[in-house]
Amino acid sequence: MTDQRSDREGAAERKRRVVRRRRDMDFTPVRNGMDFLLSAFNHLSQRNGTPGARDLKYAVLHLQAAVEVLLKARLIREHWSLVFSDPGKAKKDDYVKGSFTSCTVLAAVDRLNNIVTLQITKEQRQAIGSLADTRNALTHLGHTGSVYAVEAQAAVVLDFLLSFIHEELAPALSSEAAYVKATMDQLSARLGQATALVKQRSERLEGELRPLADRVVQCVKCLQWAFVLGEDEPSCRFCLVTFTDGHDVAVEQLTGGMVEAIGECLKCEFEYYTVGIGARVAKNQTAKIELCFHCLAVDPRQDAASV
Repeated sequence: MTDQRSDREGAAERKRRVVRRRRDMDFTPVRNGMDFLLSAFNHLSQRNGTPGARDLKYAVLHLQAAVEVLLKARLIREHWSLVFSDPGKAKKDDYVKGSFTSCTVLAAVDRLNNIVTLQITKEQRQAIGSLADTRNALTHLGHTGSVYAVEAQAAVVLDFLLSFIHEELAPALSSEAAYVKATMDQLSARLGQATALVKQRSERLEGELRPLADRVVQCVKCLQWAFVLGEDEPSCRFCLVTFTDGHDVAVEQLTGGMVEAIGECLKCEFEYYTVGIGARVAKNQTAKIELCFHCLAVDPRQDAASV
């Protein structure tokens, strides 16, 4: 009997150790996410103020990794199956082994909104999607990015993440709580620096952009109201990204969720779709219009049809 009791007590103690170990590991993704955030801003904050191509690449990669890890950490807390690309086919064994295809970062955003009932705004979703596009271009296509665009994206994404961590992740932390708080203090200071840089550049451009407000739209890369239409090569005065023509702008605006659809302009009759349906300009950022990104005609389909 003594031996059996000893065996049972030994088994119980081993079980308690496993439970404690698993509880500690639950928060490893959060720690990883915070480390990625710090690394991203270390790469952006070089002594000379101008990150090189390598620093810019790793700033984007690590910031994107932080967003993805932290969003999915919150999904896992709701239910582990939500991080699968197809939750209906989720298997616990695959989750434990890490042998599965996870959802995209934008799918994670949508699930947090629709299932967890968070309130991630359209603008925040756009910033996260824009960052993901920049990451993909740098990783898979070897593109060089714009420091200005990355700084602007980073400011919006970090502002969102700090609130997200504070409200959705930190309250459930135990052993990670002190580390997360200390890291958030550092990140708050970095956010102030990034926001100040964006604000400073925006203010420098304000006088230049004010007379063009009826043909300035929000840039899909840096999310600033600084993209000027009606030029040979339409471009953003903030992050300096340039597109070939109005059709390219229309496609990018649609992909970035800044217009509802694109259509043909019956005034300039450009060979490809150039009309942004549901477009907004800096002069009135809340009013949705139909705007040709090539010839700048407003409601060109409606006017042409009535002639």
